[in-house]
Amino acid sequence: MGGKITEDLQLTLIVIVAVLAFVFITPFGIHRLLEGDYLVAASDFTIVLAAGVSAVRAWKTGDTRLSGLIISVVSSLGLIIVTFSRGIEGVFWIYPLIMFVFYLSTPLLALIQVVTVVTVLVIRDIFLPHTIFYTQVQLISFLATAATATSFSYLFAGRNQRQRSQLMHWATKDPLTGLDNRRGLEKQIQFALSAKTDYSTDYGLLVMDLDSFKYINDTMGHSEGDRVLCELAHLISTSIRLSDHAFRYGGDEFVILLSNINSRGLEEVCRNVLLKIRSNLRCGATPVTVSIGAALLGSAKDAESWFLRADQCLYKAKEDGRNRYYIDTTMHT
Repeated sequence: MGGKITEDLQLTLIVIVAVLAFVFITPFGIHRLLEGDYLVAASDFTIVLAAGVSAVRAWKTGDTRLSGLIISVVSSLGLIIVTFSRGIEGVFWIYPLIMFVFYLSTPLLALIQVVTVVTVLVIRDIFLPHTIFYTQVQLISFLATAATATSFSYLFAGRNQRQRSQLMHWATKDPLTGLDNRRGLEKQIQFALSAKTDYSTDYGLLVMDLDSFKYINDTMGHSEGDRVLCELAHLISTSIRLSDHAFRYGGDEFVILLSNINSRGLEEVCRNVLLKIRSNLRCGATPVTVSIGAALLGSAKDAESWFLRADQCLYKAKEDGRNRYYIDTTMHT
């Protein structure tokens, strides 16, 4: 549990917001319920409920974007209701709302929400004077402080989003070939396992290894080896559908994850990839080949057993002369 929290900042923030909402807003809801202010009490309890349900949803599904958006929208509406009913008492909540919204939602959506809330409150006070702010000075002070907090939050949230996107790119991309790396593969395999369970969609896994790559590095140099790897990555990427994914697993080993495929389609892909690489990949005047092991997901329940089946086929293809592919235990050349 602790590892899941610390690894996902967005999930951490959603859980924190849910806890804070329960701790600080629930007492207000109870107090207003006892006072007979049922509309505001209902608004308070709705915020707490939305935050709790969204946190549980984010925890179970991993979808933090929608969960964060739900919390921020419900909280924004709740603040408007509380302020309309309780006047300036509700205005103070605009500042924690600004912080939460800019971290729970995308910068642009957060900006739209905050500007909307501030605009609604200002329009309300202009047309119904003194229902929120007692003096015009208070209104102007509110606008100035809200604008300042919003501007800084927007700038920092935008910068944080760009840095996070860059870090995610570095974490999941192989810098040499531009393909997704092993971490990216792990995420996609987990998605495939879920899709198989939920929608009965079958997936195929191809594990391939360059034949005699050590010889290329030792005799032609590592720069030539890097060139071969990059060309291989390009050939793989142009041999699969847009719905499929290619990965550099490590060294000279590559993986292809194929969606919505059967055994005949898996064999066809293996044959096409093998022939395309054999026909187009060269090191000097010498053709460069690969060995391939493949397996359908089938009834496998975990990533390890699925990958092991494909890897065993790859090992058999290497043993039996290379430049060939195996699908499970049946040889195809």
